[in-house]
Amino acid sequence: MDCRLVFYAARKTSFCEHALRKSFSELDLNFTEISFATDSVGLVNSVSEAFKQCDVVFVIGGLRFDDYRETAKIFSSALADTNVDEYKKLRNESGDNGYIIRAKNQLLILLPDEPEQIENIMQGPIGGYIKITEYERV
Repeated sequence: MDCRLVFYAARKTSFCEHALRKSFSELDLNFTEISFATDSVGLVNSVSEAFKQCDVVFVIGGLRFDDYRETAKIFSSALADTNVDEYKKLRNESGDNGYIIRAKNQLLILLPDEPEQIENIMQGPIGGYIKITEYERV
């Protein structure tokens, strides 16, 4: 299944990409495009464009901000008028938690910009969410 990756104020982009690619091989996912955003408007625009092409979008970074720039707050506002089926925290014992937001057959996954933390989260139940999205798309 194709997916897109958006880096938002991320610092270790190549290491994070490598950590994701390692996990993706087990989940049968392929990156079709990688983009970068430096502010909340650019982030929302990048994700909106990504969802026009595929059903799974990963956003890396922005989880450590404690103000309006934090990804979870940005998408909470951006999706206020959207019928969200599921919003779940992905627990991460070694650092920042990730989040999954599902609306119909589209899945938005928010992850920290630390490769080790990405690997920990990706080894958890996230595979089940991706499999469900793939099944709903067929």
